[in-house]
Amino acid sequence: MGLPPWLMDFFAWYLGLADPADSSSAGAAMAPGVEMRLTARSPWGWLLGDRVPALLVWLAVGVALFFVARTIGRQSAELTTGRRSILVGLRLASLLLILGLLTLPAIAVRKVGLPILPILIDTSGSMSIVDVDSNSLGSAASPVAGGSTKPIVISRLAAAQKALTSDDGQLLRRLGESFDIRLYEFSEEVKRLGTRDDQRRKVEQLQPEGLVSRMGPAVVGLLEGLRGSPVAGVIVLTDGVPNPASGDQLSFAIGPLAARGIPLFPISVGSTREPVDVELAEFLTDDVAFQGDPMLVSARIRTSGLPSGTVKIELKDSSNGTVLATQEVLTSGSGKPVPVELSWTPEKPGDYQLVLEVEGVADESNLDNNRQSRLVKVRGDKLRVLLVESVPRYEFRFLKQFLERDQSIELQTLLQEADLDYAKEDRTAIRNFPIRKEDFDAIDVVILGDVDPSLLSPSSLELLDDFVRNQGGGLISIAGEMNNPWKWGGTSLERLLPFRVADASRPAKADEPFQPALTVEGSRGSKLFRFAPMPAENQVVWNDLAPWLWAVRIDALKPGAMVFAERREAGQRMGEPLIILQRVGNGKVLYQASDETWRWRFRIGDSVFGKYWVQAIRFMSRNRGGENLEPVRFTADRSQYEVGEAIHLQLDVLDERVLPAETKTIKVEVEAASGKRQAVELRRVGQAELNFQAELTGLGEGAYSIRLADPQLLASVKPIQLVVTAAQRELLAKSVNAADMELAARATRGAYLPIEKLAELPERLPKVRAMPVEADRIVRLWNRWEVLVLLVGLVCLEWCLLRAWRLI
Repeated sequence: MGLPPWLMDFFAWYLGLADPADSSSAGAAMAPGVEMRLTARSPWGWLLGDRVPALLVWLAVGVALFFVARTIGRQSAELTTGRRSILVGLRLASLLLILGLLTLPAIAVRKVGLPILPILIDTSGSMSIVDVDSNSLGSAASPVAGGSTKPIVISRLAAAQKALTSDDGQLLRRLGESFDIRLYEFSEEVKRLGTRDDQRRKVEQLQPEGLVSRMGPAVVGLLEGLRGSPVAGVIVLTDGVPNPASGDQLSFAIGPLAARGIPLFPISVGSTREPVDVELAEFLTDDVAFQGDPMLVSARIRTSGLPSGTVKIELKDSSNGTVLATQEVLTSGSGKPVPVELSWTPEKPGDYQLVLEVEGVADESNLDNNRQSRLVKVRGDKLRVLLVESVPRYEFRFLKQFLERDQSIELQTLLQEADLDYAKEDRTAIRNFPIRKEDFDAIDVVILGDVDPSLLSPSSLELLDDFVRNQGGGLISIAGEMNNPWKWGGTSLERLLPFRVADASRPAKADEPFQPALTVEGSRGSKLFRFAPMPAENQVVWNDLAPWLWAVRIDALKPGAMVFAERREAGQRMGEPLIILQRVGNGKVLYQASDETWRWRFRIGDSVFGKYWVQAIRFMSRNRGGENLEPVRFTADRSQYEVGEAIHLQLDVLDERVLPAETKTIKVEVEAASGKRQAVELRRVGQAELNFQAELTGLGEGAYSIRLADPQLLASVKPIQLVVTAAQRELLAKSVNAADMELAARATRGAYLPIEKLAELPERLPKVRAMPVEADRIVRLWNRWEVLVLLVGLVCLEWCLLRAWRLI
């Protein structure tokens, strides 16, 4: 028989039993408490056994007690009624106490625990969608009674966090009165959120970083971990958006839940409508542009919750708000990114903070992802180019004619085998190769064709090496059949090449025509080969170009060399390099293993040939002598990533003097917008002396700043700014999957609630009793000294009264 709380408190104090609030000896399974109940056995079972009905025995005992009371009443007939009643009461009390002791009374004490109530919080990428009005959440302690008229829209995960932790965690405290609350996060797998003491803090720190939402397997895995423990129900706060695999849906857990009789309580977070959003997913442009030259700006736009239609995108100058370019973009309505390109021609030199912005649409709640900005430097001076050749071969002739017509280039030419009067007849011709450092200060790019180094002075060659290595100049070298690179071995020119002359060889005979193939670096990592706005169109242009007939065979490259184009036979994974970039000190060298780009003029004139050479010259002239040159270049492969994608970081040391030659690693610091930081190490790639790389993974959604933190670097390098967005796989479907959650709730006899009605959850949960967690502890009452003293006291008191009233 259970004891009332006041009597439990008395026995706990009097008998020295465990304090009901003491949990020191409780198991880890549940939050413990104490229950007490009174136990007894039949006082005559040992004598009469179970053959005589208990009712007859108790009736006989009652009759016997009646005759005892009557006998005592007759013996004390001369006493007053009050005294006679006292004597009868004392005698009956003594007999009843003896009868009670024969029942062997005891108190059974046991520790009990609250049933477990797991609460799972979805932290997958779709929980980053902003479509929940925070005013609709109301108070966690009571149903929503209304909110502000002005909506404050927050993300789905933020809504779940607010619902659980608002009002100082009142909802969790209410549930904790009847259940042992366990908090978990899940996406690909389930993770426990600390202990009862720090669960709230852990909830506030959650981030929507998961690649997929495996709801069903998460619940099943949780039940496996709680096997043998009493579970009152399972609460899941989610938007129900699963990985495309059907086995990840919440209804996947119906069978295991129903088999154990555990109800499921899905709490939907988010809107059942596809959220309306227009996102500027990417904004790419050159860091340097040229006055009067069209500059391309490429971007990607992603929409959701909208049918196919058009949105307006604008390129602006943030300093004055001037619209530089605008375009109407046709969106697909499928959620896939749509590429777009705009063109802008800068009219004045200077630094421009460009802003690319997509116009918002009706009902769009998140406007923060509609714009991005980039800093672009516009150069207004002409590029000064020195073109040197031995004889006027086709490549020289067509290149010279084109560069002379280009208004952005100031050209000088030198033919080694021309007569002395040639310089008088050609306005761009010069008599001698530069022999002073000041001469090279006036040059941006040097183009060396099939030059014979023996016709150049050693001091001029050293000045050329200094021009590239120390002054940051650009050198473009065009292979030839007579001198380049065959006669360059052992000279300072060989030090500038991206390969050793010994690793190059002439073709044994004229080969079949071949089409140069762009590498990944050539097609995506460089604008040298941008002949059309869209990548697909650009590839069509490239494939239609006239083929080449010969090229130098290069068997091995120097460390750090980057191949932009190659000669690749059918079935080959790697081809022979044709166009190669090598960073040398503070400058760059571009080597072209053939002199046949002039063939690209066939039937199309200078449209491709000229664009290639202008883009190449501008690319090579970015580091000019006299400017503030960066000794290192720190880059990432993209500016925007999805959660889970690897971020490739690369550090190119343009001037080896800033770094000790034995350096193996470079320290990098990654800082999130929240202020959280982590360290990363860039490691030397192979034997390359000037290239360090690292792969960064595990970043959650948000903006990040990545900066060099190594004290060895003397120069200040601008940090990389990038953005990590929710995983695209998680965003294929964005609306809340209410149908699947309702199905799972009905099948397990639970309840489905939107998060706006979360305050109703305590009333929906099953009413369950505490469960024992330890065996009963028996405290005997029949053999305690207090009972013996009471019995002796009753007998002695009766004897004393009989003597006092002269009955004995």
